Amino acid sequence: AADFAIKAAPGRTTMNAAVIRPFHWHPDFYTMELPVADGEVQRLESENLTKFAIVDRFSGEGKTSKMFWRGCGPRDPDSAVACSVAHDKHNIWVCGSSDAAMAKAVNTLRETQGGWALVHRGEVTATVRFEIGGLMSQRPAEALDAEMQALYRAAEQVDWMYEPTFRPRWNPGFPERLMFATLTCAPWTWVLVAPSPLAPEGFVNVGTGEVHLVVW
Repeated sequence: AADFAIKAAPGRTTMNAAVIRPFHWHPDFYTMELPVADGEVQRLESENLTKFAIVDRFSGEGKTSKMFWRGCGPRDPDSAVACSVAHDKHNIWVCGSSDAAMAKAVNTLRETQGGWALVHRGEVTATVRFEIGGLMSQRPAEALDAEMQALYRAAEQVDWMYEPTFRPRWNPGFPERLMFATLTCAPWTWVLVAPSPLAPEGFVNVGTGEVHLVVW
């Protein structure tokens, strides 16, 4: 769970945070003041604010970038959804109401070798297995569909945050289309990618190459 913590500067009770929404077409990110507890910057459920993270699955280092997103993800406590389909880089993305739930969802994907994992109130309630590169399955379509339908049914039990965005097919409920929200060859501007020497926190403007802190 510590991999998903966003540390505050020593002695601070609040921190400024960069915030975006899924499919963030606005030319700049939002800035919000968020509370600090136990040295970590906190989510703000009252503002539809949760945490979104990317886990690098190609370097072998498992580095994690994380920031606060608005209007997506589970509102229920200790809940998270993770997926290894993340156009166009296909790292793991995860969105959750607690760091522990996010870690549980990602570790479940590690065990299944990719696909979908849903954690609701601390328990894994659904998985879908994409055994080929975490992107595809060679199993019969009926078997894969059965897992997807079970995922959709489990997701109906979750209270999902939602705010409209610029994408017309971004709808309330299970945020399946988050698998497209990390596109880097995209018309939107600010995107969260896996950490790298050029973007240590992974928050980058894909139009200009500018990087920015996620909290300050």
